[in-house]
Amino acid sequence: MAEKLKSISRQIHWSLLLKAAVFVAAWLIFPFWLFLLIALYLYFVPSPQSGTVAGPFLVLLLLAFLEPSSPLVALIFGSVFFYILLIKELILIDRKSAYEVTILFLIFLLFLGFYERVGGSLGVLSLFYALCGALIVGFLTWSYIRFGTPKYGISEGAVAMDPSNLPPRAKTAIALSIILMWQFLIVALFLPVDFVYQTVVAFLGAILIIDLVPPYIFGESSREKVLATASVVFILFVFVLGSARWGL
Repeated sequence: MAEKLKSISRQIHWSLLLKAAVFVAAWLIFPFWLFLLIALYLYFVPSPQSGTVAGPFLVLLLLAFLEPSSPLVALIFGSVFFYILLIKELILIDRKSAYEVTILFLIFLLFLGFYERVGGSLGVLSLFYALCGALIVGFLTWSYIRFGTPKYGISEGAVAMDPSNLPPRAKTAIALSIILMWQFLIVALFLPVDFVYQTVVAFLGAILIIDLVPPYIFGESSREKVLATASVVFILFVFVLGSARWGL
């Protein structure tokens, strides 16, 4: 029984939980500049594999800067940071899927904050913020692509892919993804619905990009996959808009 308890205790990864707890406490208590120094230390020490999840970590820091401190938000940020550490420390088995889940969750949080603040505004500043959001999605998509695939000689996300190994169409695909995401964000801005529904509509666009762009870049895309993904997203899109309360 004692050995079983010790095994369970080792599986919990207490050191990573402690790091996540310090991350949360620093965000709640200290000014942002001091929190930033602590967060960078918690992530980069020890340094091996730090580059693999640096993209999501930087976006998490951006969200920490933008969001006002509260216990609930701190708990969410701490959970995301803990999950990022699990990926970084090679603890999770399917790290590629975990990476995708992480960036999608960060994108949802980003869009939620965006539409909560400017969802009812259609000014030039809102369009600029939408462009910034699209650029962040492009950055996360790029980091996800660089995370690596076994097909290119990298064990399931063990190290970040060398950008020189990416196909030439990668940059073009990312640029088009940013433009497309910007359009999704702007379209959702014009919808006379609650900011949560605006968030979900734009988020469905991000799912399309994250799910379809990497396979296209590496020549792994197929008509069946595109049709299946697009059909599911379209059904969800219709369901969300059908259940929303329109403020016309």
